[in-house]
Parts: sequence; structure tokens; C-alpha cells
Amino acid sequence: MGGIGTRNKDELSVEDRRIDELMSILQGICVHENPDQTVKQLLKDTDIILKNIDVYKEVVKKNKLLRKELKWIIEESKGQRETSRIVDLIKKGVRDVCVSEKYRDCSEMRSKRRGSGIYTIYPEKSKGIKVYCDMTDGKGWTVIQRRIDGSTDFRRTWNEYKEGFGDVRKEYWFGNKYLNILTSSGKYELRVDLVDTNHRKTYAVYKTFVVGDENSKYKLTVGDYTGTAGDRMNYNNGKYFTTKDRDNDSNSGNCATDPGYGPWWNGNCSHVALNLDLKKKKMRWSNHNFINAVMKIRKIN
Repeated sequence: MGGIGTRNKDELSVEDRRIDELMSILQGICVHENPDQTVKQLLKDTDIILKNIDVYKEVVKKNKLLRKELKWIIEESKGQRETSRIVDLIKKGVRDVCVSEKYRDCSEMRSKRRGSGIYTIYPEKSKGIKVYCDMTDGKGWTVIQRRIDGSTDFRRTWNEYKEGFGDVRKEYWFGNKYLNILTSSGKYELRVDLVDTNHRKTYAVYKTFVVGDENSKYKLTVGDYTGTAGDRMNYNNGKYFTTKDRDNDSNSGNCATDPGYGPWWNGNCSHVALNLDLKKKKMRWSNHNFINAVMKIRKIN
């Protein structure tokens, strides 16, 4: 590999993203009450670091503990004594990195000087979930949906949309259950970022965004639009969530199983189709086609 001056911008941007991911991993290393849980998560995170060590080596140098113990953790963390040692090492070596607070969403991290990346948040106090936090545009955005390449199948069941699915590093759905927990706890705004087939960017912001509970069929309340994409989610306001196994729309068929629409807050199908099968159709916002979409929410103070 040549010097920085000989490398193109794409190579650098890929490495920057991978380094950002590493820093998120380092920032997310914490001691759990259950030592076995600590070791299990550390093994997973360490394996990611080792697979990318050529890119990460300069960053890893910043943490002497991890540089010294990476391979040992993978090879030796099977017994109770080794488990205790790992926990002790983390307590001593990453107290400045480990986040003791349990953040409910990404907006609670706005004052913590954290970059965009993957973090563990706690919509429910006892259960942490991985999510991508976007710290651009005022910081604190919790990404609830991302479509970039069709690598994740979004033709999922009611329960899968309830709990969330996918890969937070690529494509995923946050989970309707967690959308309800967060948006019922305070006032939230929604931002949708879109990239069309000509690679032009557009966006929509809704200052009102509420998802009801499961008994309400995750009824959507959305409004107060600004942006450049056009106010198309106003057609979804007051609608219920529909999946292939739970038809809650007003159409004679099931919009979720229609290749042109997919699971969503559908009425008589929708002007917005961001959860369809990308291998068959382009995403749609009104009459325009899109290849990338990111939905993210943030609590309004």
C-alpha cells in the first residue's frame, strides 16, 4: 500500500469508516453485572478488531490494554479464572472509555463528544440493543431504518418488525416495539434522507413522530413537515402497520405482499415505499425512485 498521497479518496473514506466503527467498539466496551456477558461481548468485539488489524493498528495503539490482551482474550477466556481476569483488566484499563451510564437513545449522547457509529442503547432499562447513532446535523439521531444495497430481506413478519432485524452496520429495522417505547416517552422528530437514481440527495423532516403500542397496531402519528423531498408521509398519518402476516391496511389486498409497496403504515397502499424488496424494485417516495434511504429519530428537548 502506498503513502497517503497516492491513495484515492474512496480508499481513505473506507478506512475512515472502519476506524470510526472501531472507535465505536472501543467506546462501547463496558463491564456488565454478569461477567460471562462481559466476556461474550468482548470476544465478539475483539474478533472484529483482529480481522481488521491492518487498518486499525494505529488506533489500537491508543489503547495499551487491548493491544496487549487481544489475542489472549480470544485464546484463553474459557475458564472462571480467566473470565475474572478479563473483567478486572477492563475495570482498570478502560475506565475512561467505558460508558457506565445506560443511554436510552442516541440523543442522550449529544453532549458526550461521540462520533457517528454503532452503540448500545437501552430503550428498556434492562435490555440493551445495538443501533447506529448519527452524530451529524445537530447530533443525537437514532437510526431506525437503513437501506443501501438490498442485503437484508425486509419482507418480514409482524413479530420481526416488532423486535427489529438486520445488520446495524448495513441494513436494518430498529423495531416497532422500541419505536413505541421511545416516542411515547417524549416529543420526537423524524428525518428521512434519500438518494435517488441520479445520486441526488433529498430529505424530509417531521417535527411530530409517534408510534403507538402493539394494541394500536403501531398506529402512526406524523406531521409538521419541512424539507425537499415533499410531504408524502402525510398519507401515512393515522395508519396502522401492515406486514405479510398481519394485514391492517384498507386495500382489498395486502400492501405488504405487493412488490411495489412492502411492510409499512399503509392505507390504500402508500405514496412511500421504503421497505420493499430492493432486488425487484427501487424504493419510492411519491413518484420518484431512490436507491438509498435512512430514517432516523431524535428527541426534541
